[in-house]
Amino acid sequence: MLTSKVMSILGIRPDWIKMKSVISRLDRGDLQHVLVHTGQHYSYNLDRIFFEQLEIRKPDYHLGVGSGSDGEQTAKIIERSEKVILKEQPDIVLVFGDSNSSQAAIAAAKANFKAARIEAGMRAYDWRMPEEKNKRMVDHICRFLFAYTRWQEQNLLKENVKPYRISVVGNPTVDVINTFKTKASANSISSDLGLSRGDYFLVTAHRSENVDDKNSLEKILRGLELVLQKHGKPVVWPLYPRTKDRIRRFNLSIPKGVRVLEPLGFIEFLHLEMNALCLISDSGTVQEEGCILGVPCVVIRLTTERPETVVVGSSIIAGLEPSDMLQSIETFLGENRKWKHPYGDGHTAERVVEVLKGYDPKPVVEEMVKFEATDEDARVCFSPRLFG
Repeated sequence: MLTSKVMSILGIRPDWIKMKSVISRLDRGDLQHVLVHTGQHYSYNLDRIFFEQLEIRKPDYHLGVGSGSDGEQTAKIIERSEKVILKEQPDIVLVFGDSNSSQAAIAAAKANFKAARIEAGMRAYDWRMPEEKNKRMVDHICRFLFAYTRWQEQNLLKENVKPYRISVVGNPTVDVINTFKTKASANSISSDLGLSRGDYFLVTAHRSENVDDKNSLEKILRGLELVLQKHGKPVVWPLYPRTKDRIRRFNLSIPKGVRVLEPLGFIEFLHLEMNALCLISDSGTVQEEGCILGVPCVVIRLTTERPETVVVGSSIIAGLEPSDMLQSIETFLGENRKWKHPYGDGHTAERVVEVLKGYDPKPVVEEMVKFEATDEDARVCFSPRLFG
């Protein structure tokens, strides 16, 4: 028996952007594709604009989960996903990434439906991050695990995941950038803002371990102030509502001279990434995009689940100390910034769908074993400050 119906359950900005090519491929007609939106983001700039710019069709179901605590949001996702899974009876439930929307795989597994995850095997070995917990849980209950690189495959094998469950398919971000790079290049946002190519810094900061902690957020703001003082170049920051709220709540101030923007659409943001001198971000997606586009990224986190970007030389894990942020930028500006990205040839969507179409629904019984990374495994994921 081969797969005839796939249900994709997605929820947040990166899901829709990265899954654009996979959604389009699933919708071609050789499979029945049910598209489900958890509804975690609901403002125009964080949701609807991506459907319009990327030409993603209207989802078949909208779960209306909204915001809330991790526990509240996860409970709603599992409960509401279960209802549509039981109604539609898909052969496979496909989830993406490590946000709470990926927890729909729990609903599938508990109801004895096979689940699949794109972005499998990423590990930061950092238990402060809610995403790290999501990664571990979902990977170990999914029948199909789609990894971007051999690095992620090795992480899964170390956790005793059986090799037949893993497919290394590349990163769908390459597919999407290849599709929209020309359109993004022609966008006018940099000229509208009076920015010159290669002469500004582009910033994002949104992770809970950074913005929900006053001390961490204060360090990020101080680091941006040092960048302005040292380089005198524009610092552009599309500011998410959560980060804006925490700055206000902690009675902090954005450094004078930082150009704060509302959240941007994919095309506008991709244009600014392509033309930036350097990216400063805590986003894993921005790390990948910078690596693919040839733009360096200073990662304002203590750890990363994308160490391959460090290995090829496209990113530095700066941590949060303002002086380290500044030193990391200096390192990039003094280097030959050429590398080859490790994320594949832009045909990830085709590989994913081919694997799903060949699904053989035999029952799988596996023994799970505990795994903890050694320093040697994890060292490249961490800021050097964690090792003194």
